Amino acid sequence: MDRLQEIVQKTSLAGVSLLRFVAPREMITPAFAWEVNSLPSGLGRVDVEIPRAVDGYSSLANSAWFAMAKDLYVIDERREFLLAIEDDMGDLYWGQMCLAKEWDFIEVGPTLGVTGSRKGFPSFAAMSLDGDSAIIGHSDDALISFTGAARLKEIPVLRESATRLAFHSPHLGKDAAFSARTWLGLDPSG
Repeated sequence: MDRLQEIVQKTSLAGVSLLRFVAPREMITPAFAWEVNSLPSGLGRVDVEIPRAVDGYSSLANSAWFAMAKDLYVIDERREFLLAIEDDMGDLYWGQMCLAKEWDFIEVGPTLGVTGSRKGFPSFAAMSLDGDSAIIGHSDDALISFTGAARLKEIPVLRESATRLAFHSPHLGKDAAFSARTWLGLDPSG
């Protein structure tokens, strides 16, 4: 089985369908989404924590992720969104995904390496198709937590970070600069 078939199979088992890989020029780099973690709460950051000590924490975490994704418009009305997918070299790419009726981002997804690296320990970045909202899933031995924000393009600190990507990060390549300029609403060829 080749890598693409493996990704399709694993995402399907976790309850998401890979619709397509997003070309690097189409959307700001997945690493940018993790910057939501550094936002102060006064800038629209939303956090949810589920202690592992609570009965049914896995189900609660799945529900919390989905509720946050809907509230922040990470998932659209067709249940589509972007999910960061790691390739064999450790590089991250966006996959355009569609959430099935039944899915599991907390137990099955991490077990398969789709939304984490081991059962019950999610670690993922999800972003809306327009790149204007994101959720980061993370976990440790005590908690499963989600950090998200909407209207990312209106947050000055994120616009500054995107500007660095667009104009001051040549080591990341032309695609990263192009997509950052597009995300900022600037002429991408500039």
